[in-house]
Amino acid sequence: MRLNEITSPKKSKLKNYLVKVKIPGPYGATNITDTMVMAMNPEMARRLIRVQYNVPHVIIGQPREIKV
Repeated sequence: MRLNEITSPKKSKLKNYLVKVKIPGPYGATNITDTMVMAMNPEMARRLIRVQYNVPHVIIGQPREIKV
């Protein structure tokens, strides 16, 4: 390992995204949840959320990048 690899590690391509998710529940009730995912871009963040919740009528908001 070289000194520059220790002092300046490689930057990750993943970014943090905050997404609002609206999930329909039983008897007409709905839940709005803030969810955070790590993805390469906003489109991948939306796809991850869709796979995580796996509900046919879930409404996903626009992903917003969180600067750390």
